[in-house]
Amino acid sequence: MTLAKATKTEVPQKPYPNLMLPDTISDGRVRFLVSKGINSDIAEIDMEMVKLKLADPDEGSGWTAEQCEDAELEYKRFLTLCKKFPYPEHSIVPNKIMDTTWHYHILDTRAYCSDSERVFGGYFHHFPYFGMRGQEDAANLKAAFNATKQLYQMTFGEGMDRGKAQNCWHDCENRCWHACSNEDDYKQMGQQ
Repeated sequence: MTLAKATKTEVPQKPYPNLMLPDTISDGRVRFLVSKGINSDIAEIDMEMVKLKLADPDEGSGWTAEQCEDAELEYKRFLTLCKKFPYPEHSIVPNKIMDTTWHYHILDTRAYCSDSERVFGGYFHHFPYFGMRGQEDAANLKAAFNATKQLYQMTFGEGMDRGKAQNCWHDCENRCWHACSNEDDYKQMGQQ
């Protein structure tokens, strides 16, 4: 990752006019992501600052540039599944790499709010309790994760645990304990 002054950033330049920021997402990267089955609106989400944070060994996860690129791809595939197969008809469950990247995206509150509005028409909530509310809920999480893997295969033409990722650094098969919803569905989930 090279650092340079960004042209499309919402970071206020005053009183810090000399901030070094990563380049914004390139048209070539967007085209690549779309070629991997990602919705074009989602492909355009600029994750460069998130990847910068993920790569930082002190403030982030210390991931390599290659790991950050893969994380962006997987996270954007997760978002594509959430858009294509919305709740409550489907409960899309992210794996650990998707969930970790989602957490870091959420931390950039202004960008996340703006991205959620543009892609989902409102704030895209994170519900971190799916699977924790008893045995039935845990079974529902497992079933939803298995259904997510099937939808992933159907949508992207490859499994979530493909190739070298079968023994990968981010444990593709290990589901996280979270699920997603949009703002309207968030209230319904809390009542279940």
